[in-house]
Amino acid sequence: MKKLALALVCFASVAFIASCTPEITNPEPSIAVKTGENYVYDGQTVDIGQNYTLGFRAASNSQTMKELATFKLNVKFTTLDDTETRTYDSIINVSGTEYTFEQVLNFGLTNNEESRELVAKAIFTATITDVDGKMNSTTINLNINQPAVALEPKDFSWVRQGSNPGEGLAEYGLEWKSNGSKEDFAIIKPVAGAEMYLILPEDWAAVKTDVDKAAFFSDGVYSVISDFRGVSAWTSKDYDYVIGTRYNGEYHMIHITHGEVQTITNSQGQTIRTDITITGQSK
Repeated sequence: MKKLALALVCFASVAFIASCTPEITNPEPSIAVKTGENYVYDGQTVDIGQNYTLGFRAASNSQTMKELATFKLNVKFTTLDDTETRTYDSIINVSGTEYTFEQVLNFGLTNNEESRELVAKAIFTATITDVDGKMNSTTINLNINQPAVALEPKDFSWVRQGSNPGEGLAEYGLEWKSNGSKEDFAIIKPVAGAEMYLILPEDWAAVKTDVDKAAFFSDGVYSVISDFRGVSAWTSKDYDYVIGTRYNGEYHMIHITHGEVQTITNSQGQTIRTDITITGQSK
C-alpha cells in the first residue's frame, strides 16, 4: 500500500507541473520600424531628390527563440488616388535570432507620375519569417512630394533679317515668317501642334516656381490666340507683353521687353533689308 500511495503522489506532481506550463499564443517573431534621425516613419512626406533611410529590426520570438529564416520587403508605388503604378519584392535569407535591414531611399519621377507638388505614394511592407514558418509584418506609408523649384528666367533673342524666317523661336513652338503689310508689325504664330496664349504682365512676376507655373496654366487664366502682333517692324521700342505657349507637353512664359529695328543699307545709302530683333526673358 505504501508503494501505491507513493506512485499516486508522483503522478499528481507530474500532472501539476504539466498544467503550469504556459501556452504560447503568439509564437511569431517580432519586427519593428527603426527610428532616429533621417529614418522614415509611417505617414511621412518625403521630397524627391533627397536621401532618407529605411530601417527595420527583427528578432526571434522571446519564448520560442526559433531562428529567423527570411526577410521579405514588398514595395508598392501608387498614384494619389491609389492606382498602383509599379511594385517589386525582394527576399533575403537570414539566420540567427536578430536581423536589421537598412536601405537609403532617393525618389525620382517616372513618366507615369505627374510633375506636381504631391506626386505619388510608396508603401513598404516588411515581413520576417522564422524556421517554423511563423511570420510577422509591419508597413510604412510614405507620401512623395515634388518641392517647388525656383524658376530662373533666361534671356532670349529672336532675329529676323529681311524676308528670312525669324530665328530663335523654335524651342517655344513659334515661328516668325512675315510682318504685317498694313500695321507693319511682326507676326508671331504657333507652329503645328503648339498653342499660344496672351497673358497679363502681372502674372509674369507672380509665377516664381515650377509649382506656380503648373498651377497657372492649370487654372487657365489666359486667352488662346492664333498669332501675336504687338512688336513694331518699323520703330525700335520697349514693351511689356507676356505670351505663353504649350509645345511638346511643356509650357513656356515669354516676357517681351524690347524690339530693335535696324535698316541695312549699301554704300550708296540704298536700303538692302530691315533687321528686327525681339528680346526679353522666358521661364
